[in-house]
Amino acid sequence: MTKNAAPIIDKQDPHWLKHRIQRQFSELFRLSIPIIIQRLGIMAMGIVDTMMIGHYLTSELEFQSLANMLITTIVVVCIGLMMGTMVLTSNAYGEKDYKKCGRVWWRSMPYSVVLGLFGTVLCFFAEPLFLALDQDPVIAKGAAEICKVIALGIPMTMMMISATFFLEAIHKPLPGMIMMLIANIVNVGLNYVFVYGHYGFDPMGAVGTAWATTIGRTLLAAALFIYVWNMKEKNKFGIREKISLKLKDWKMQRKIGYGTGLTNGVEHAGFAMLYIFGGWIGGIALSSMSITFNIFGVPFMIAIGISGATAVRVGVAYGRDDPLDMKIAGFSGLALSSIIMLPFMAVMLFVPEFFIKFFTSDAAVIAYATPLLIICGMMVVIDCGQTVIGSALRGRRDVWVPTALYIISYLIIMVPLCHYLAFALGHGASGLMEGVFISSICSLILLTARFMFLCKQDEEKSIGS
Repeated sequence: MTKNAAPIIDKQDPHWLKHRIQRQFSELFRLSIPIIIQRLGIMAMGIVDTMMIGHYLTSELEFQSLANMLITTIVVVCIGLMMGTMVLTSNAYGEKDYKKCGRVWWRSMPYSVVLGLFGTVLCFFAEPLFLALDQDPVIAKGAAEICKVIALGIPMTMMMISATFFLEAIHKPLPGMIMMLIANIVNVGLNYVFVYGHYGFDPMGAVGTAWATTIGRTLLAAALFIYVWNMKEKNKFGIREKISLKLKDWKMQRKIGYGTGLTNGVEHAGFAMLYIFGGWIGGIALSSMSITFNIFGVPFMIAIGISGATAVRVGVAYGRDDPLDMKIAGFSGLALSSIIMLPFMAVMLFVPEFFIKFFTSDAAVIAYATPLLIICGMMVVIDCGQTVIGSALRGRRDVWVPTALYIISYLIIMVPLCHYLAFALGHGASGLMEGVFISSICSLILLTARFMFLCKQDEEKSIGS
């Protein structure tokens, strides 16, 4: 049997499928837990920032909410453009071509810096962009100041993502997890100093959280690069070997990223429009949406962790030409996400105010945010599920069709639907969340159908060969 051949399966054994599923769940758990903690660490920085600002001054939270709309969109698009790093590294790892894994990482490093610099430049045009979107001039100015500070750290953020993707794809997510936990401790301390003004610093409010985030992510990126450069298996993966950076030599790596970057851009552009609509509704609506999305971000980041593990497992199976294991890996990831999201659904439906009060003591914001979080509770299983199955498609190297499906769900359907529910029907910010719920259902159905189609196609090819 060649290195790419699928393992022989004795289907006469009545327990063969059970064994495969158990193995996939075991691998998903092993990979997911440190990835989840690492992703939650990224989310925790934003949560801490929002908590401290929410209790510092509500108007500052409005600035931060609008700034995050732009920053998140830029960073998520750049992360998507780098998705080829994880996919091709996991494919090469499945093929046992370890030197190729190192080449993929090396090529992603300068690429990540270039992408980060583009993001930095965009952030310096934040204020005219916000004003063009008909945002309150005071909020636009305050948000733009935050964007300029965070912009300085975007290149280092992308270097951090490059190293993280590489380590996760070679089944070594633990270092990233540990370093992220340390970075969060640093972030809390810096927020305490910068936001409220301690140890000789003047109170900076939301701009202080931006400085804390930029410094924390810069230190994290440096630590991860040093780790990869000096890792025990550096020779095995060819970490220090000279490679070609000619564009034609890593075309596929960029191609996968183009589709994923466009997908992420479309999805987050849709969500960015929700913040724009929220700004039209009013400052309280904008603050309430920020708190709601921060709370919803916790289960969503867990799903992102499961998605990363699912993409790796699907990518490994695809790399060794095992379509059956690829299908089992994809649907195991979807099942695992659904099971884990059920408790989150329960707490958001039945005790939403408990979590909202962590972010603000403003009674008006608490009252406004409560129904928004209840709607999020209704959609958490579905929205996280579509994220996982979308990552399974990326692990399978499906590039453009998922992008088209995301455009349908989160641009063509969601944006006009949210506008109609919020303004024409007068549902306000609740209408925005209702539109997201309906769009996530569409996305889950379309992406799952696509994954099933590809699995069947690959199985037929495998049988034919």
